[in-house]
Amino acid sequence: MIYVLSILCFLFGAIAFLMMTLKHKKEEEYYDKFYFIVSDYNKLNDYLSIRVKLRECFFIIKSKMLIFLNAYLKNKKYHKLVIDAGFYRDESAIIYYLLLLCTFFIFTGVTLYLVFVDGCSVVFIPASLAIFYIGSKLFLEKRAKKQLQEFRRNFIYFLDLTATCIRTGMTLTASLDAVEPILHKFSTLLSYQMIQFSRDLKHNNLDFACVKLQEKINLSEVNDFISTVKNSAQYGAGMHSSFQDLAREIRMFHFMETEEKIGKVNAKMGIPLILFIMFPIIVEIIAPGLLRAMQNMSLEILTK
Repeated sequence: MIYVLSILCFLFGAIAFLMMTLKHKKEEEYYDKFYFIVSDYNKLNDYLSIRVKLRECFFIIKSKMLIFLNAYLKNKKYHKLVIDAGFYRDESAIIYYLLLLCTFFIFTGVTLYLVFVDGCSVVFIPASLAIFYIGSKLFLEKRAKKQLQEFRRNFIYFLDLTATCIRTGMTLTASLDAVEPILHKFSTLLSYQMIQFSRDLKHNNLDFACVKLQEKINLSEVNDFISTVKNSAQYGAGMHSSFQDLAREIRMFHFMETEEKIGKVNAKMGIPLILFIMFPIIVEIIAPGLLRAMQNMSLEILTK
């Protein structure tokens, strides 16, 4: 009797599960057809493709991560370091955090395997976590330095393009709008900061935009650019000639820095030259005569 009741309960549960599944599937098809009507796709199969579903899942994850990012990570020092490293948009920052999270899980799994399987010390767990955190910060700092170097190297081209636009009769804001679409090809940091500078010029005043740009990028090239813009706005000097002269001076300064680096190469190569080239050559020259003298001395001792 008990077996019959259990079989009947199992069949009843299976039938109920199938009915609920079919009902849920019909509801999903109804909602899919409704969203397909208001979507940009021409065919229902294109809308129901795996690529679209994955994109929707990524959009949901991105929205959740964006809420978490704005609520908990926006004012943290680590997030500021992420922005300085080149992840300026929220989408790129979210992708970085997802990759960092995946790497963290893999790194933690390898650490736990080494501790509980290979018999490593438990102290290895906090040490490995500290190494992971320090390694991620070093990666971001190195990337931020690279962004600054690209900014310095390509800032001259920005000045040349802006000067050309001003020469045609454009204002400074119009020139910034004209050169913004191509600045990302030179440097992502340059493009991002000039977009922010242009927005501050439009929605605030020149002094506020210059102060904010100087706080974000504390370089001599940016300070000279800000001084040139302020002098041109205050005294009415032509920005075209001022930007051209500034670009020429910065280019000559970069040439001087390059010559100094080339001059330091000889001093830096002196120690490796002595240790790895001159010293082996001296040993190779002296060694045969020294061995011959030692052989003669040993023969004299034997004859005595």
